[in-house]
This record gives sequence, structure tokens and C-alpha cells, in this order.
Amino acid sequence: MTTKREQDDDPTTKQKLIDDQREANAQMVSATIRAHELADEAEAARDRAEDSQRALNAVAEFRELFIGVVGHDLRTPLGSILISAGMLLQRGRLDDRDAEAVARIIRSSQRMTRMIGQLLDLTQARLGGGLLIERKPTDLRETFRNVVEQFEAAIQPEVEGDVTGNWDQDRLAQALSNLVRNAIEYATPGTAVVVKASADGADLVVEVSNQGDPIPADVLPVIFEPFRRERQREKSATGNLGLGLYIAHQIVLSHGGTLDARSAAGTTTFVMRLPRGDEIGAGASRRR
Repeated sequence: MTTKREQDDDPTTKQKLIDDQREANAQMVSATIRAHELADEAEAARDRAEDSQRALNAVAEFRELFIGVVGHDLRTPLGSILISAGMLLQRGRLDDRDAEAVARIIRSSQRMTRMIGQLLDLTQARLGGGLLIERKPTDLRETFRNVVEQFEAAIQPEVEGDVTGNWDQDRLAQALSNLVRNAIEYATPGTAVVVKASADGADLVVEVSNQGDPIPADVLPVIFEPFRRERQREKSATGNLGLGLYIAHQIVLSHGGTLDARSAAGTTTFVMRLPRGDEIGAGASRRR
């Protein structure tokens, strides 16, 4: 019977151990080299991803800057069109057909003006670090009245309690107008849009509701992203670029508030919650 000592002294056994050790060492070296190669490949892939992201960011920034420049430059000729068309109507020397044509020019120009304003707000919000607001004592009842007068659709305003605070009245009117316009566009024909404002402690709560098809579940989480719409339509009669809700959201955020959407059982409601801003002096400016 061969003892362990004899096996260890056997040349064949010794050579096998040496060969096994060499193979293990070779495998270890190969694994180490492969690990370094994989690390280098991962770093290269990371660098490519970062370069690609920087390129995408540069393209996005250029696009938004281009949109802002074009939008700014379009305002002057568009303003001339509106002024000239308005003067033609005021002169009162047009027959009914020509007067209707001029009225269509004015309506189209107003839609274009609204669209350009949205593009400029998009550029300011994305490249300027948020929308600039100018706070001053504001009574939301007056804002409600001004917004409701803009629309010919049925709007049911409901105001309860103290609805005053330090806000940017023009910006809040813009946000509310965007929400109401959106609600009108997607409301079931013949139904009224309900706009409520009420005090809730130190905050003001504004709700804009309409009856109609619910917002799809996959759209609701991203409803405030730019160029989004509740539902895809071939053409929007209101000149909707999909920026109205985004800009309304940015305005509310700039006031330190929140804007949420809920949609169920045939009713869609956007809820705006605004701190009164009493701790910020009138005229104070800030960006989000």
C-alpha cells in the first residue's frame, strides 16, 4: 500500500501538482487581464455615453434658444398685422365678407401671439432657471373676472372666503387662463367648466374642472411636461402647442405652490395650491 509520503515524493504526482499550479496561475492572470479589459471597456462606454449626453444637451439647448430667438423676432411683424387688421375693422368701410376675412386674420394672429408667448416662456423656464415673477398684493376675484371675460364658453366661477395674497397677478391670470382653455377644449359639448377658489389655512386652492373623457392613465403622470397633450388630435382649434399646462405648472412652481391633476368618473380637475406669500414683500422677484 502506497503511503501519502510516497505519493508526494512520486515524480509524476509532483509534476501534476506543478502543472495544476501553473494552470491555476495562468487562469488567474487571464482573469485579471480580462477584468482590466472589461473595466477599460466600461470606462470607454461611459465616456461615449457622457459625450452623447453632452451632444444631446447641446442640441436641446440650441433648439430652445433658437425657438426663443425666432419667437422674439416674430412678435414685431405679428404685432403689425394685428394693428393693421384692427384699424381696418375700426374704419368700418368693409363689406360683410371683407370684415369677416379681417376678423379671421385677427383671430389667427391672436392665436399665433399666444403660441409665441408660450415658446418664449418655454425658453425662459428651461434656459433661464425658471420664470421671473413680480409679487404684489392681489385679489384673485379680479383675476377670475378678467380670465372669465376672455372666453365665450360657459364658465362657472365660484369664489369663497379670503382669496387675497402676494402673487404675480399677470402670471396667475396666464396660468388660470391656460387651465381654463385646456378644460374648455376637452370638455363635453354643452357642459360648463367650473372654476373654484377657496382659502385653506395659509394657502389658496384653485380647482378647474370639466366633464369629458378622462385623461389616459399613461398620460396623467407626464401631463405637465412640455409638448404634451391630454389626447392626440389632428389639429387644435385653439393653437395648442402642448405648452399651456407646462407653463401653468412653471408659474405655480415659481410661486412656491403645487399643481396636480386628477381624472376619474368623467371629471377632470386641476388643483392649484398657492401659499399666500405674506412673508415676501410686495414687488419681490424670484425665479423657481
